[in-house]
Amino acid sequence: MTDSSLLQLIDGVIARGQQTLLSKVNISVNAGELALLTGPNGSGKSTLLTALAGEKFLASGSLSFGATPRSEISLKDMAVKRSLMLQQDEAVDTLRAKDVIELADISNIAPQYAKEFVSKIFNSDLREKTLGTLSTGQRTQTFLAAAAIQNASIMLLDEPTAGLDADAISVLPEFLIAHISNGGAVILATHEDNLRSLASKEFVIHDEKLTVRELS
Repeated sequence: MTDSSLLQLIDGVIARGQQTLLSKVNISVNAGELALLTGPNGSGKSTLLTALAGEKFLASGSLSFGATPRSEISLKDMAVKRSLMLQQDEAVDTLRAKDVIELADISNIAPQYAKEFVSKIFNSDLREKTLGTLSTGQRTQTFLAAAAIQNASIMLLDEPTAGLDADAISVLPEFLIAHISNGGAVILATHEDNLRSLASKEFVIHDEKLTVRELS
């Protein structure tokens, strides 16, 4: 592990119940790095992001944040180290959009670039609406705003442009660049070509295996 590594998984096995989705998974992401996660629909991208967040689905393997194993990090400290944005998250469907964002504000010291991004990406008319009543694009707005406000070192983002209009998509690259320029890192699952130019590597899922491609 390098000194700048924010997240590392060694020999990971990703499983749902008794079904193994991926094996021999090796991932390392450094500060200042944006990595793509690609693969066919249903290949396990969202499940892998959840495992990398240290929540569930990691059947075996060594997951570390910086130099510290996941097992030695409290839930409170995990919220500082990583954020996880999933498109399908039924656990929050009964919450209002403003509740999701306020719960993510763990430090009350989100940087100015994050606050500016939230003002551009999030429609304040959604604040009182519950997540379960929102469209895909509105949910994406809310989850991106929450990730920005949380300001965790590494952002794990599942299809962060899903349902967004062109104007909303256009402000996302600037925010991601600001985050990695300030020592953060990003792993994002996406099919958007306009985000590929920001990435230095690509994790590709194919036939239950994960390979790494260096992009720059």
